[in-house]
Amino acid sequence: MKIMIVDDEELIRNHLAHLTEWDEIGCQITGVAANGVEALKRIPADKPDLIITDIRMPLMNGIQLAEKIKVRFPHIRFLFLTAYSDFQYAQHAVKLGAADFILKPIQNAELLHAVELIVQGEERISREDRLKQEQVIQAMLSPVAVPDKYEVALEQRLEDREIIVICVVIDNADVLAEAGEVYSWVALREAATQILHYNPYSYWDYTDSKGVYLILFKPHGDLWDMRVDSMKMAGEMLERCKDSFPFAVSICISKVKSSIVYLDQAWKEIKDCLDYRMLLGKGSIISNDALPHLVKGNISGAENQLNELTVMLRKGEKEKVPSYLLSISREMMGKGLTKTNIHTFALQVVQKVETLLLEYNLRIPEEIQLHTRKTILSFDILFDLMIFLEQWVEEAADRIIAIRQNHSVNGLVKEICAYIRSKSAEDMTLERLADDFHMNHSYLSRLIKKETGHNFRDLLWSYRIEDAKRMLLETRLKANEIAYEVGFKDPAHFSLLFKKHVGLSPMNYREQIKP
Repeated sequence: MKIMIVDDEELIRNHLAHLTEWDEIGCQITGVAANGVEALKRIPADKPDLIITDIRMPLMNGIQLAEKIKVRFPHIRFLFLTAYSDFQYAQHAVKLGAADFILKPIQNAELLHAVELIVQGEERISREDRLKQEQVIQAMLSPVAVPDKYEVALEQRLEDREIIVICVVIDNADVLAEAGEVYSWVALREAATQILHYNPYSYWDYTDSKGVYLILFKPHGDLWDMRVDSMKMAGEMLERCKDSFPFAVSICISKVKSSIVYLDQAWKEIKDCLDYRMLLGKGSIISNDALPHLVKGNISGAENQLNELTVMLRKGEKEKVPSYLLSISREMMGKGLTKTNIHTFALQVVQKVETLLLEYNLRIPEEIQLHTRKTILSFDILFDLMIFLEQWVEEAADRIIAIRQNHSVNGLVKEICAYIRSKSAEDMTLERLADDFHMNHSYLSRLIKKETGHNFRDLLWSYRIEDAKRMLLETRLKANEIAYEVGFKDPAHFSLLFKKHVGLSPMNYREQIKP
């Protein structure tokens, strides 16, 4: 496989281009470029099969490059190098047919493994066949009339071949992406398709922003039951994914269709399965044949339920929040509410609590409000959504309780700072501090930063430096001994921070200040 490296950082570009392992996995670097414009000019001469490109580059970024090449050189595949902040582009990159994403800073082994999987996939199916398959799939999913689809199926001799669709998806994929987690669509596809190698079914695979779709064609003869066989294969795929990935995977199965002409119906059935996953939970196998009817409705007495939550928070009854949300989630499951209805109620909870906070002059910044709503809409699983909502409501309850007890936020932060000061020589962590104050650690981190202008770590370090200054003047201990006394585990790190805070090394400080 011929590869082009595109990155505006020369060190990265040259490092990747000269990896000695490329030959071992059957690859050859045929060209390098500093941006999309240069890459486009070099493609006719370098003739790459795969382009490994950074997303953010001057003149023309990786996404723009992929868009242009998709039109001019549709056979070329892409592997994107990305940073956490680039995940907003990931959805668009998937639509362009991205083979995979590798997170910066790049780990050689991870990159080589991803490319090797792409090579293996290319070896199993020719480029021409894959292009034909994707063209047929897109034709079947388009809104054109069924007779036109039948003509396409007839050309491929698939007009009377029964199919069933299996879709492998990552649970809470958007939440994982927002948290900076990286997952590989290529590795997911490989894990799923390896199971099919040991079955008599021929298949096509197709990847979009939702997951990996496997279109299975019924073998000739009457020995095969596609419903039973697909459930068995889905179970084997799920077990393989559990062994291979740190994240949860669910599998959806359509009804059996008499022809690929009805692929769009199978796609809609997969979507219904994906929606039902909200109630069923992570790591599920969901067959459309067994799918109960989802109800488009609301929680019984939704407004009264929301008012009950408001009363609870006004009274400072934070301990009742988990049981309240548990009863709500049970009703959602019992009724079989749709994913949209569940998201809607969760957003209503947030709106109600934000309104209550305003009564106490506690305003949540607009960017945090938007982030909260975006996160809620990212959840595919009811259980995980309720955990997030519980933490969010309890943070709000903490703020209200502080006000109700005539304990202002400023006073609370002063108490927290005094506590950190008294424990600064100990192995203090943000998580331990949050536990000691019965608060959520992420909320506590934001509170300290907002009120002091420093994050927890810097605040802790500043208290330790103050103690070190005192000990340098009042004792004869060496600098490294003082470092351990005040809570640092690394004397070199202590000396570096001391000079940064004070402007002098510990020993120079003792010599210049001590009379």
